[in-house]
Amino acid sequence: MGDFSLRAARIQLGALIAALLIAIFIAIGITAGAFVLSFAVQRDLARQGTIPENLAWIFPVIVDSAIFGSTVAIVILSKLKMHRRDKYFYVAVAVSVVAISILGNAYHAFHSATVAQQAVAAGQSIGYMPLDPAVAAMIAIIPPVLVLAFTHGLGILIKATGIAYSDYKIEIDNAAAGVGIVATQRRVMRNETAEGFQPSLGIVETHHAPESAPHSSPSEQTSSSVDPESSNDEAHAELEWFIATSGLPDAVKDTARRKLADPTLTWEMIAQTSNPPVATSTSWRRYEKFDTAARAAGFENPPLIDMRASDAQFADQLVPTA
Repeated sequence: MGDFSLRAARIQLGALIAALLIAIFIAIGITAGAFVLSFAVQRDLARQGTIPENLAWIFPVIVDSAIFGSTVAIVILSKLKMHRRDKYFYVAVAVSVVAISILGNAYHAFHSATVAQQAVAAGQSIGYMPLDPAVAAMIAIIPPVLVLAFTHGLGILIKATGIAYSDYKIEIDNAAAGVGIVATQRRVMRNETAEGFQPSLGIVETHHAPESAPHSSPSEQTSSSVDPESSNDEAHAELEWFIATSGLPDAVKDTARRKLADPTLTWEMIAQTSNPPVATSTSWRRYEKFDTAARAAGFENPPLIDMRASDAQFADQLVPTA
């Protein structure tokens, strides 16, 4: 099951990286084309706005540079742990500048189509049949809208790639931990524990006991020597030793400790309170990796959480009820 999970994580990561690279090339092409078209349109608008001829080119440079800079900032900040207000600032800048480009392109296309229709109606030959002004305006806004859409799409793909890489790293760390080494440590720990408790369990010094001391019955000795609560505490202590000395990733160890300390925690609560927060399925898979390694080392219920019950609980969290 470990090899299958590792291959699945590797395939998922590779597919997302390939999709991200393709999306980046497409976004670069769309952005470059939109800049070229927008530059000519906005320079013409600057001329109509009485900006001097020799300075009209500065207006499209400012608008297009603002779009490019905000796009790069959004892509870079999508993977950094920053305040949402700082990220949303660049999102607001990108939306505002793209809106300016959209309105400018739409107005220019509408006005140019109207003039062309008037020229054709007057009997002039312009070399083509102009579209309706409204249709021309809708066509003109397609490039800047696609720039905005692909910018948002790149951010989503980068986040998905980061999540896939985290899952793949967990699978790599889990495979490198080595279940055999953990099992050996578990056997050594059991032997040391048995040797440490042997004097108190196997030797009973009766010659120092007072003659008037009452003798407990075998049933009382059995009930007093077997304390379920102390046994459970010892099991938890051994399990904590296993977690501390195992080669499992720190994120897996943290999830295991929290779930064992409070079994009522749901996978969604663990995922949301993780640092950094992860998907609900990721928190469940982290505990599953710990559970597999612990059972291979000889631990059983109790104190481990029953993964079959966890499966049902996790399914209830992900599958909406009718």
